[in-house]
Amino acid sequence: MKRFLMALLAVMFMVPAAHAVTKAEDIATTIMLRGYACPGRTVSNISEREDARGNKTIQATCADGTRYQINVSADGRVSVQRLN
Repeated sequence: MKRFLMALLAVMFMVPAAHAVTKAEDIATTIMLRGYACPGRTVSNISEREDARGNKTIQATCADGTRYQINVSADGRVSVQRLN
């Protein structure tokens, strides 16, 4: 039993800590999953709006200066469009 516990502790310390995904990384990943380039895998200048029906509009700038708009409908459909 003692060997098992020692082995378990060794494995626990070898596993890297979980990385919490930031909102900027999440938005960049959404852009890339829709087939657009977003170098640096993070965004800046994030602005969000939500209308009375629950539809959300997010605008953000990738590291190369390209701006995107992400539309999330109230029922969860996501679309991305390049703004410039």
